[in-house]
Amino acid sequence: MDVVELTQRLVQIPSVNPMGHKVDQPEIQFEHRLGDLLEQIFEEIGVEYERIEVAPQRDNVIACLPGTSDKIIVLEAHQDTVPVEGMTVDPFGGTRIENRIYGRGSCDVKGGMAMCLAVLSRLKENPGENLPTVLVACTVNEECGFTGARHLASTWKDGKSNLISRKPDAVFVAEPTSMNVVVSHKGVIRWRCHALGQAAHSSKPSVGDNAIYRMANVLNIIREYEQTVLANAPEQGPLGPPTISVGTITGGVSVNTVPDCCTIEIDRRVLPGESQEEVRQEVIDFIAAKIDDPEKVQHDPPYMSSPGLPLAESNQALASHIADVAKEFGVTSEFMQVAYGTDSPAFFAIGVPSVVFGPGSLAQAHTKDEFIEIEQLHQATDILEAVCRKFG
Repeated sequence: MDVVELTQRLVQIPSVNPMGHKVDQPEIQFEHRLGDLLEQIFEEIGVEYERIEVAPQRDNVIACLPGTSDKIIVLEAHQDTVPVEGMTVDPFGGTRIENRIYGRGSCDVKGGMAMCLAVLSRLKENPGENLPTVLVACTVNEECGFTGARHLASTWKDGKSNLISRKPDAVFVAEPTSMNVVVSHKGVIRWRCHALGQAAHSSKPSVGDNAIYRMANVLNIIREYEQTVLANAPEQGPLGPPTISVGTITGGVSVNTVPDCCTIEIDRRVLPGESQEEVRQEVIDFIAAKIDDPEKVQHDPPYMSSPGLPLAESNQALASHIADVAKEFGVTSEFMQVAYGTDSPAFFAIGVPSVVFGPGSLAQAHTKDEFIEIEQLHQATDILEAVCRKFG
């Protein structure tokens, strides 16, 4: 199977993550349509697969090519994409223009998924000797929860997989790393914070209690937390310090009504070793100590929480394997520590070494004209195929 054609086929199927919000575009949201295509592709390749529901219309789809050695490796990629609002190219066109494929997910991470599928197809057609058992795992909900990867990891840990009888020896997670290898990254915890007030007619605002004004105070306190607590927090090398960000704000029903509620979403990036729950509580306590009427500021339970990926020897050994193979193809694959999150911690948490590798640049991910370079698709596929053949 051609990696370029696979990328186009995958991009042409919508699998938009609603990102924890109301499902208002059911014709393009969730991953079930892509799951149907993946089943078709695995049947075309001629490998056994299983489809496991994680949530309604959200299924992990995993295929297995049995090997001749005692090793088991997994090539993992997530099915979901971020939303498409504001895009200047056809989000589901999968259009090839010169040396690029355009569309939502082309870079993050359907190009990487196509890489995994193409490698599986090549290994099926020409298995060679001493080949490990190779799984391609296409998981759901990476962009807003990592629940697909966690479900897959628990399936292996609990011995409930129909494809393998034990945990794999390694997981290679596909993400746009420009063919470098991510060996460590930050984690994240996200939650919603609500400022409460009292509604009233805007002609007499003093009768009410403006929730947006209260939230403005909360925002200033979060900035103070960022500039004092986090500014003095210890850094972890290239990962830098922990960070906090407020990404959305909503409130009010009309301009002539004093708002009785205002909501923000908070994103706190955690370093490996930090407790997500502890740092979340630290933020909550900091706000409560600084705000008037703290009982009028409420915090939902986190809707997303993932630990960081620590800098472990087992992960660096995997990275060295990739880098050595890449060098044979004239590609310099450097070790990276990054601020963003991936599915890797879910697998590392059950004792399986995991690193991140793939075609495409993070600079193109989630953009209005998202694309991936065709040259990188071919190079990364060749490298990952060789990594698999040398792993046995």
